[in-house]
Amino acid sequence: MAAKDQILAAAERLFAEFGIESVSLRQIAVAAGQRNTSAVAYHYGSKDALVEAVYVWRMTAVNAQRLARLDALGTTGTVTELVRALVEPLAATLHDPNRAGEPSWYLRFIAETLWRPQFDPVVNTMRRPEAESVRLVVAALAGRLDGLAREIFDERMRLVAMLVVTALADRERRLQEPEPPEHLGDLGLDVLVDAATAILTAPWPPRN
Repeated sequence: MAAKDQILAAAERLFAEFGIESVSLRQIAVAAGQRNTSAVAYHYGSKDALVEAVYVWRMTAVNAQRLARLDALGTTGTVTELVRALVEPLAATLHDPNRAGEPSWYLRFIAETLWRPQFDPVVNTMRRPEAESVRLVVAALAGRLDGLAREIFDERMRLVAMLVVTALADRERRLQEPEPPEHLGDLGLDVLVDAATAILTAPWPPRN
């Protein structure tokens, strides 16, 4: 693995495990096996830039997978199919391709960014090139749910994003347990897709 990839992998793990504020660039350099402890600052400049780089490192492949799914759906995808196109490519990062299928740290890393406005993926992914597929899914869902007031739709999409990220982060953590629960297979993802779909399609105003 190239030095920059080693740094990104170490940053992802340490940020996920200990929190973004609690980890220094020097600690990341040591964890990445860099003799020069200034290597992270040399390559990325700042912690904010490093967080952005980890996101791009992972999301480029996720974006490509999601775009392929959307292309296959065309203009006929249902709400459930669009939610599945949102969830499953992200769920594919649960296993790290660079470590023989072992659980990754990426979902826990993303969950860490949820609580920090400067990194918030729910807001910031919408402006990044790697989030093209997210923007397309959201636009398609808005079209399917055009009877829902925009402010209600936006709030529901934020709830869905938070649900998906935190649920997958929890799944990622549990995959590292000595005996992962059996329901962490496809059934678990189906439940997550159904829950997200229910949030988006629930009647408004709520029925008594």
